[in-house]
Amino acid sequence: MPQISLYDTTVPVLVRALEQLQKILRKGEQWVKEQGKPDSTLLEARIAEDMHPLTFQVQSATNTVKDFLTHVGAADDTNLGDNEKTFRQLYDRIDKTIHLLRAAKKSNFVSADTQFTAQTWPYLDFTAAGYVQTYTLPNFFFHHTTAYDVLRAKGVPVGKNDFIGTQDVVKWKL
Repeated sequence: MPQISLYDTTVPVLVRALEQLQKILRKGEQWVKEQGKPDSTLLEARIAEDMHPLTFQVQSATNTVKDFLTHVGAADDTNLGDNEKTFRQLYDRIDKTIHLLRAAKKSNFVSADTQFTAQTWPYLDFTAAGYVQTYTLPNFFFHHTTAYDVLRAKGVPVGKNDFIGTQDVVKWKL
């Protein structure tokens, strides 16, 4: 049986999830316009007072990808800025992150048993596989799901099919 690489188990999944995140954000932007509300209605929205707003959720999801590529994909550390205030800026940030993923070379990915220390909160020692399994994917999907939940809680008409993209699964390619 062929062995599946860290690249194969992450890059296509993350690209697709970011594309879906962008689509649900576009639905959110359309919704605020139809409702005659300012964009800040969603961009600054939170599920609970002690949680961060929608913009932070997108920034954190994309930062997780960027950090993953630095540690596991041997990519240069890219500063994404964390200063987005508009939907357009969030779309651009997601586009940059997708570009980083698509530019990643499978041959540059470290082996699953490579060890390193990463600042996850606090600094922790990982193998590359452990980092993907216990930090990258769970943290990415926490923030991705929280962004979706913020939109749902505010009344944006998005559902499970928007989140996972079942409507275009046949057409999708990395």
